[in-house]
Amino acid sequence: MELVGKILGNRYEIIENVGNGGMATVYKAKDKTLGRNVAIKVLKDEFANDQEFIKRFQIEAQSAAALSHPNIVSIYDVANDGDIHYIVMELIEGQTLKDVIKKEGKLGWKRSAEIASQIASGLSTAHKNHIIHRDIKPHNIIITKEGIAKITDFGIAKAATSSTINANSNSLGSVHYFSPEHARGGYTDEKSDIYSLGVVLYEMVTGKLPFDGDSAVGIAMKHLKEDPVPPIEIAHAIPIGLNNIILKAMQKVVSDRYVSASSMYSDLQKVLKDPTAKDVGIMGSEDKKFATQRVPQITNASAIKSANAKMEGVTKVMNGEKMNTNKKKSKKSHSNPIAVALVRLLLIILLVGGFAAIGYIGINKMMSDPREMAEVPYVIGRTSELAQQMLEEAGFKMQIDGEVENEEYPRNFIAKQTYPSGEKVTKGTTIRVSLSKGPKTVLVPNLSDGTKTDRVAMIELDQLGLKYEIEEEENEEIPAGNVIRQAPDQGMQVESGSVITLVVSTGPKAVIVPDLSSLNEAQAIEALQLLELIPEISYTTKENVEDGKILSQSISPEEKVAPGETVYIVINKLQKEEEQPITPGEDTPVKPENPNNNINKEEYKYLKVDVSTKGSRNTFTVKVTLNGDIKGRTNIYEETHSRTDGVLSVPYPADATGMIRVYIDGVLDSEMLIQN
Repeated sequence: MELVGKILGNRYEIIENVGNGGMATVYKAKDKTLGRNVAIKVLKDEFANDQEFIKRFQIEAQSAAALSHPNIVSIYDVANDGDIHYIVMELIEGQTLKDVIKKEGKLGWKRSAEIASQIASGLSTAHKNHIIHRDIKPHNIIITKEGIAKITDFGIAKAATSSTINANSNSLGSVHYFSPEHARGGYTDEKSDIYSLGVVLYEMVTGKLPFDGDSAVGIAMKHLKEDPVPPIEIAHAIPIGLNNIILKAMQKVVSDRYVSASSMYSDLQKVLKDPTAKDVGIMGSEDKKFATQRVPQITNASAIKSANAKMEGVTKVMNGEKMNTNKKKSKKSHSNPIAVALVRLLLIILLVGGFAAIGYIGINKMMSDPREMAEVPYVIGRTSELAQQMLEEAGFKMQIDGEVENEEYPRNFIAKQTYPSGEKVTKGTTIRVSLSKGPKTVLVPNLSDGTKTDRVAMIELDQLGLKYEIEEEENEEIPAGNVIRQAPDQGMQVESGSVITLVVSTGPKAVIVPDLSSLNEAQAIEALQLLELIPEISYTTKENVEDGKILSQSISPEEKVAPGETVYIVINKLQKEEEQPITPGEDTPVKPENPNNNINKEEYKYLKVDVSTKGSRNTFTVKVTLNGDIKGRTNIYEETHSRTDGVLSVPYPADATGMIRVYIDGVLDSEMLIQN
């Protein structure tokens, strides 16, 4: 079904198709009531009559709508227009993480860890609300223009209950990112999301998938049976801690993975703050029981020592003594002379053979090349301690030859080695290495005294070799375009190329006036009140124009104004026979001498909402919806409040019918049925 150009629910105008998924098509649309762009996910035609898919579609909305987190796409509304089922959500300007990886390949370990930590943070909130995503993959992660990762498509999310066993043989999601238990169709829980996040992080740092194949079944079997190549062997520059985090997240045994997404987030933050961190990605004590151990080499000397001990024992037998391994008191034995003679003959044969063998080994060793060769390991990008351990285990020595300039590796990491990795060198050779001085550091200037514009600040940062990102914030005191604050603060030493965040003033709070021309009187009043604007209504008569049509508004659409501004609206009102004629006025509205005379105060009723004890934060969102109204009105109020606001008076249409529900930060607080 082609929806571009259509209006859903008498409110959402479809602008363009922006993507397709397995179950739904995503459109960009304009919310004509609030005057903002949104994303709308519409269930595909082939599923519209399939109750199972409709149920799963509704679960998506119900699951995600309860979540409030900066790294999870917000859900605004869920509804249907006839057979069209749709979800209204936050419109994200950006691209999927999969597109980023396809375009850039490896993303760099630091950027990858930052994105993964944002995903882990979002998953932590979802898991605390007993919601499992079950389809974490780069295709379902959107990266905004500001570099923020947002999880979307909770299409196969499911509340984590004791009945979360996937009985459906048709597994959902993408097989490249399946956890082993998901691949076999078994029990999936929060740790399945952690495994999938480990695969996503693996792909970001290496540019490759850990498991691939010609068929979905073949890939699934690899998840079940094979261990991934450690990412550090593909991307040599990543910290060993990040390598350990990925491998721990991708453990095939569920109990060996991170206990929670927040634990994985904590380890990622440690590596971002200190790339040399060693206490990350560490397995529990049970894993240490089976750690690899060095087996001592058996030398000729030890063999001779063992042989001498055996010969001593044989000698004792020849002298008529018994060997007692339990260290009990020895007893004398009456020896048989013939037996003693045979034992002595056997001993002579063994001694002659032993000396011959030892002689052969010695001669062969002298004639062979005494130098033992080994491959030099790759130690660039490792700490000096780890590099020394790796070289010594391979049979080499290490010598540090000072420091060299290097932008790629942190200070005191190995930046250079004398022998390339894989080259065979005589064991015992000293491998000379050089340490990195680390990237050049820069002193952060003062950019946030309130007098510098963002343009001046950006020029200063460019000259210092620093990057910047801009965030905007309303401010009553600092002029628009001037920097309010910065991070890091002035005086901090940062690496060259670091990003400095500049928070820039947009001036006093402003709202964008919506286009009211397509709305009726009640909708126009509601739209203005939601934006904290004051509607003033006057009427005129135009015979050839639809009754109730809004003819003009005093402030043009898309214009920015301060909250509290009055918007004068002229509405066409056709005369009825029993009514007195209305004196026609001008199309351009002017403030009447007594504008309240033209407003029917009985058109609205008021819902009392006491917020003095609400919310778990200092400020919270109060949202009021109207469901089941015969005129299709849904959202009637949404604003931010604090407990000090006390009792709110929320207007709603006097002719409304249906269920009024009050939500505090997205959680249902109360509901009331209204009837006329």
